[in-house]
Amino acid sequence: MLPAVIAILSPHLDDAVLSCWHVLAGPDRVVVVNVFAGIPPAGAPGGWWDRLSGDVDGPSVMEARRAEDRAALGLAGREPVNLDFLDRQYRPDDEPPPALADALRERLPAGVVVLAPGAVIPTPDRRVKEPAEPHPDHLAVREAALALRADAFEVELYADLPHASAGGRLVVPDGAEVHDLVDGALAAKLRAVHRYASQLDALGRAFGGRLDDSALLGREARWTP
Repeated sequence: MLPAVIAILSPHLDDAVLSCWHVLAGPDRVVVVNVFAGIPPAGAPGGWWDRLSGDVDGPSVMEARRAEDRAALGLAGREPVNLDFLDRQYRPDDEPPPALADALRERLPAGVVVLAPGAVIPTPDRRVKEPAEPHPDHLAVREAALALRADAFEVELYADLPHASAGGRLVVPDGAEVHDLVDGALAAKLRAVHRYASQLDALGRAFGGRLDDSALLGREARWTP
């Protein structure tokens, strides 16, 4: 892995672009680590999110999503590092991989600032079909990142979008550093988001069909836990 000053831990193949565009488009050296980017065994069926997206073959879905992610990150001049842990939809239970924190320790450069998902979910908006609880993969990555503080890593959390803004208002802890995407930054972010062609329909249906709404993706946030 190339030296970096910021490592964005992206649970899935789109979370970094959806939530941390102000970092990706910034001047710092950044690496994106896609944690649950493993490809299921040949013949594995699609998971529940795959079916919502209209896909039924798990391996081909993940291959396509990896390609989409490379294209999206490429618009910001970034490249991903994909780990082989399986997405929750392909695992038999909610238990996170026990080796997750160790895998991150092995791959993260010394002195890097780790940006991990905050797994913050707003008060449910009945007009929006967002989950009522944080995704277990987001929780697992957050907890693994927080464990890295024992190894002197600096860890910050970011607001998971569009989960944390699904009701039309960004929900973050007091003291969070909020970044409004202005002067074409939102348009650039949306161009990257649209590279995830296989995911757009499902994301729109799950979060109210407002991906182009600045209230949904136009405000990003990070904070120190």
